[in-house]
Amino acid sequence: MKILGVIRDDNYLEYLNEGLAGIILPLKDYSVDYFKYYNLLQIEGYKKSTDKLCFVVINKMIFNNELDSLSKVLKELERIKVDGVFFYDLAILNLVRKNHLNLNLIFNQTHMVANSDTINLYSSLGVKGAYLSNEITKKEILKIRENTKSDLFILLLGRAVAAMSRRNLLTSYFANKNKEKKDTIIIKEPKSKQEFLVIENKFGTSFFYNKILNLSNVYKSLDDSGINYGIIEQGNFKKCEYKELIRAFVNFDKEKIDKLAGHNRGFLYRETIYKVK
Repeated sequence: MKILGVIRDDNYLEYLNEGLAGIILPLKDYSVDYFKYYNLLQIEGYKKSTDKLCFVVINKMIFNNELDSLSKVLKELERIKVDGVFFYDLAILNLVRKNHLNLNLIFNQTHMVANSDTINLYSSLGVKGAYLSNEITKKEILKIRENTKSDLFILLLGRAVAAMSRRNLLTSYFANKNKEKKDTIIIKEPKSKQEFLVIENKFGTSFFYNKILNLSNVYKSLDDSGINYGIIEQGNFKKCEYKELIRAFVNFDKEKIDKLAGHNRGFLYRETIYKVK
């Protein structure tokens, strides 16, 4: 399994020396649910500075008035020769096919990437890979791997997305409470007592599980099964801690990973109730 990083500070190149195969760069104004974004100039600069892998995220919903600019962006990414584009909106797939662009697409619809039939359908349309939902079980992950030839990506460690709304929910909430607005808060679901980090920006409101997801306990099984790429996010980890985590995954040291990141295994051993059967 190749390890990819999602970097939150400005010194992404130095992390490559710790063993990362490459990094994932969310594209500014075209991606959501990340904590740092990059423009085309920065992405091209990265490609020129290293031969490590470069994947770009375009995972916001696309509106009709954005199609022309999106088409230009995709052509620029082809020129830059990025290694892949994580996509959410089907406009991207349509534009790549329509314009015969040489771009490796990765199906990335958050909670919807949960079965091999869907992945194989997209594969028949030319999509190279899929970023698996973080709300499926270990058994389901391994079943998908057995039943598709697509490249598979999985979040090994990071703050997983729970939901995203196009509405400005924090603006409405604080206006209703007649309080000064905050762009970031932590809320607690009353029944489960589970905490969520809530962030609002110009694209809407994102909800993240407030516990770091850590799949170190199944890393070996996923690696042996043939999962192609594992993703570890920097998040709030300090530079030295994140470097330790990279080395701990590359040279696999479960105890060190768990000491730094905790033991939240997400839905590995319990099915989410929010699933179409």
